[in-house]
Amino acid sequence: MKSRKGWALALVILFLFNFEAQANPAGSGQGVPAIVADVIICRPLGLVALLGGSVFYVVSLPFTVPAGGTEQAKLTLVDYPYHYTFTRRLGEFYDEDL
Repeated sequence: MKSRKGWALALVILFLFNFEAQANPAGSGQGVPAIVADVIICRPLGLVALLGGSVFYVVSLPFTVPAGGTEQAKLTLVDYPYHYTFTRRLGEFYDEDL
């Protein structure tokens, strides 16, 4: 069991300090730590926000339909988390398109 933990730790260290790999060549020049943080922390949180926002959107429909605010609610609760989680490049934490 100790050898598995040792190998896993060694692989994580090698991955974090391997600056020769270009996982995001067309990106804004973010380094490997930004991409790793994005994959490990930000994308799962974005998925949680997307699922929670979808639930809140469905719950809010009886109130937003009569008021005519369904598009704004969908944009805020569903579209932004979807874009943040699935369509932006790794390591880029903001986008001017939205």
